[in-house]
Amino acid sequence: MNPLKIFYYIIILLITKDAFVQENLGNIVVTPNRTLVELDKVGSSVLKINKKQIESSASTTTSGILQEFGGFSVSSKGNKGTDPSYFNRGLSRKYIKVLVDGMDLSDITSTQEEPTYIDNITLNNIDNIEILNGSQGTLYGGNAIGGVISINSSLPKEYGFKEINYVEAGSYGSIKNSNSFSFANESLQLAINLDGERSTGYNSFIDTELAPTEKDGYYLYGSNFLSNFTIDDNLEANLNGRFYKQHNEYDNNFSYPGDSSLYYRDDKVYAFLFNLIYSTESFNHKVSFQPTYTTRINTSGARYEYDGRKNKLEYVVSTNLFGANILSGLDYLKKNADMNGTIADKEIHSIFSEARFQVLNNTKIDASLRREYDSQYDTFETARVQVNNNFFKNIILRGSFGTGYRTPTPYELYSTYGNTNLAPEKSVSYDLGSEIILKENSSKLYLGAFETKVEDIITYSSSKYRQSTAYLKTYGFEMRFKTNIYDFLSTNLNYTKTHGKESDGDSITLVPENKVMYSLNFKPTEKININTYFLFQNKSIDTKYNQLPNYQTLNMNASYLLMKNLNAHIKIENFLDRNNIVNRGGGTSENLGYQSPSRSIYFGLKLEN
Repeated sequence: MNPLKIFYYIIILLITKDAFVQENLGNIVVTPNRTLVELDKVGSSVLKINKKQIESSASTTTSGILQEFGGFSVSSKGNKGTDPSYFNRGLSRKYIKVLVDGMDLSDITSTQEEPTYIDNITLNNIDNIEILNGSQGTLYGGNAIGGVISINSSLPKEYGFKEINYVEAGSYGSIKNSNSFSFANESLQLAINLDGERSTGYNSFIDTELAPTEKDGYYLYGSNFLSNFTIDDNLEANLNGRFYKQHNEYDNNFSYPGDSSLYYRDDKVYAFLFNLIYSTESFNHKVSFQPTYTTRINTSGARYEYDGRKNKLEYVVSTNLFGANILSGLDYLKKNADMNGTIADKEIHSIFSEARFQVLNNTKIDASLRREYDSQYDTFETARVQVNNNFFKNIILRGSFGTGYRTPTPYELYSTYGNTNLAPEKSVSYDLGSEIILKENSSKLYLGAFETKVEDIITYSSSKYRQSTAYLKTYGFEMRFKTNIYDFLSTNLNYTKTHGKESDGDSITLVPENKVMYSLNFKPTEKININTYFLFQNKSIDTKYNQLPNYQTLNMNASYLLMKNLNAHIKIENFLDRNNIVNRGGGTSENLGYQSPSRSIYFGLKLEN
């Protein structure tokens, strides 16, 4: 038997033993169960990145934040505006669900119904990011085999009106501007954000001898809003919305002429989420409706148009029954895709439920089930069990097991390269971890192991999507250590070891076997804050199965409070200027054929009124 499974069963056995009563290890609140839960009571591996960490980060993008604080590996595809490849525990983004203010912005017409462009979300407006590791399909539906990323914007916490103006400029003709307005009183919380960004870019094509001059530009503008209205003591409503339009130029990484101004892409996204919440002493009822519309135009000599619509209606009720927290729900999802004239429709009906209860004084168990009817694939089920045990003082033990699925996308089924005989991919995931609290809560050590096996994987070969007889298996180990050395000096050390391979012998691409991230935050005065992080990774292969050399980079962020409401910062990405680590045409090629930027410098100002 696999050692990971043995350790998992040990965790289950621990619930039958008496143990010390665990003291409260913190008040960090997360939502892995779609309800507010204290982090020290959660059974699965959850990481919450707070606003302070985001503001002090040396990263300029959301994917950079995930790489800096989480176990993610990220590979760029050239300029800003091209969504990077990112992986969690060796699983690509097609297995990861991304929610932005509760909204699923994935594009149903994209090749693998991939999540929204996460780097289009302005960091200045993010309140927190939650990373829910392991299979999350029972509560979040399909395409959550590799976990869920929940990105949440800020609602005002104090009464009155507030305005925040943010501007940043730097390398590659980059300039971004963000304006945030918020208001709050006894019954209303409202936040509106207006964002814009532009860059002249650089030549993304790796072969500079073929085309050394043509730059790939990018621009984005958009807005989002959040609101919460308290109608009476029992009833509240909230409405969230997001819109953005993006234009980015790109290069073809292989086909001649490769570098061309004719290659560009235009995207538009409109999304809304309406929630009505009714609460009593015994029950909490929530009705949600989310319409999403995406449109995309690709031009690479020919013009290709894509339109996608999703409408989701959901009802969730939660209560306490016989000492257990019970959450149950129903949802209906309708999808419509127009892929350059190819039409596809789909309906999904789901019912799900979860019970959270405590055994003895120190063990919490979460058990959840989901039954789903898919108009294309009939009915199938998923399940998950999580265990949280405070077996020793200041030590939290966590274990989880879950099944998941990913259904073929309309593109995989009906496009020119599609295959209507494709079946859903299915997964089994195991997760085991422990969190150790040291030095009166000033230091925390997390140790964890994970394993996911995906069967019936969908591959692309010979110009067609096919059902592979092989299975994909990823497993590994992760460690996170955080400590406050002094009041003015803190440090983070993250290490992730990932093994991944298909049963037919193919290795997973773009995922390093070893990834080390070390950050140091220095705050000598109330006005000065300096943050650096160093990244090292090795033993990864590119998309043509070539071994990539070791990679390391250093990012820095220094900020200074000029006056009470005005803050200035400078960010330097790729400080070591590792622009020849792959030596293919003189550029960094994380994804084969594409360059990555060399050393980049950005200056910014933030004014709060």
